[in-house]
Amino acid sequence: MGRTTALCIEPVAPSQVPRKIARSAAAGGGITWCDGQQSGVVHVTRTSICEDQVVNLTLFDTQNKEVLGTAYLTVKQQVDTKNTDTSFGEYFFLRVQGATAALASGFNVAVKANCLPACKQGSGPWTGAAPVTILSEKEGTWQRNWTKNTLHDNLMLEYTLTASYANAKGSYTWGVNQSAGWEVRCDNEIGGGTTPGCVVPSFTPTLEIPAKYSEARQFIGMAQASMASHPGWEGRGQPLHREANETTARKNREKVCDSTFKADASTPKPAQCDEYPFAKSKESGAQQGVTSGKTCQQYMVVSETIDGKRYLSLTWPGFSQGKMPPANAQCARASMPKAQNEGVGGDLGRKTKQWRLLDGDGYWVDAGNKK
Repeated sequence: MGRTTALCIEPVAPSQVPRKIARSAAAGGGITWCDGQQSGVVHVTRTSICEDQVVNLTLFDTQNKEVLGTAYLTVKQQVDTKNTDTSFGEYFFLRVQGATAALASGFNVAVKANCLPACKQGSGPWTGAAPVTILSEKEGTWQRNWTKNTLHDNLMLEYTLTASYANAKGSYTWGVNQSAGWEVRCDNEIGGGTTPGCVVPSFTPTLEIPAKYSEARQFIGMAQASMASHPGWEGRGQPLHREANETTARKNREKVCDSTFKADASTPKPAQCDEYPFAKSKESGAQQGVTSGKTCQQYMVVSETIDGKRYLSLTWPGFSQGKMPPANAQCARASMPKAQNEGVGGDLGRKTKQWRLLDGDGYWVDAGNKK
């Protein structure tokens, strides 16, 4: 009676990879931007997905469980989207880092991918089951396109790697079911429906308030630090989330910057009511139950002339007595120079388009506070 064999294929943690194999994997080909970062973890930016992982193959006798051979494969992937294009590509690389006993003589590998829904996918990195041996490398690309042009779709990526030796075959599947990182979102909602594009929605971007808007930056930083909820402060609070409804955003602003706001006489003119969290965020005080901006934290930018030079600084009621703004406030507002208020607002608008932030999408706000 002939021997019956089976082939098991599964990912392995970096700590389980033999040291010699791990060194070989690190020195192997196939360059991705997440090389050197934690293996077996999906790494993302707003426009890219990257993962390097090691897969173990074990060939064994099904009757006595004797191991007949093992192999280690390095698998590297990089998906690159474009925020102004609905087509995106993926680079896929596989290398046999080591093999023992029966598998050292060679085996076959095949890979397939699914991209669903509303996704057209081209041919894969290679066709069918390809023969490989120790140090063999296989690489190639997929090209994909969003097949719609209205609203948005979340395109789910899933992969299956199949290895075979004689009559034994094993498969390993990974993708969006294991990590939300394997998801691409394409939309035609940003930019008035004229410039569709695709992003990686699992990545939460960060709006950096530049130093050139120094008092606006200080105002946001103080509000984040002193409010108990620390809105938008990564590491302390929760992200802000885009409010895409213009009517709601206007009502948010009308409540926080209502008739109780008076520009400080010392704020360089023209002065405006600057609010945080932003009116175009779902964390706006008006959406947290605030009925008037008078209950918000109050700040003002004041100017002082010394030796003919004007200096600006941020202050608030109780500052000279060493008192902090109330921590339980749901919002903050400031008497702010127009250029700084509108400068930050303009940056937010541009980043909203660049990051393709849809309604409810989160983002952090970096105003200089440490994480």
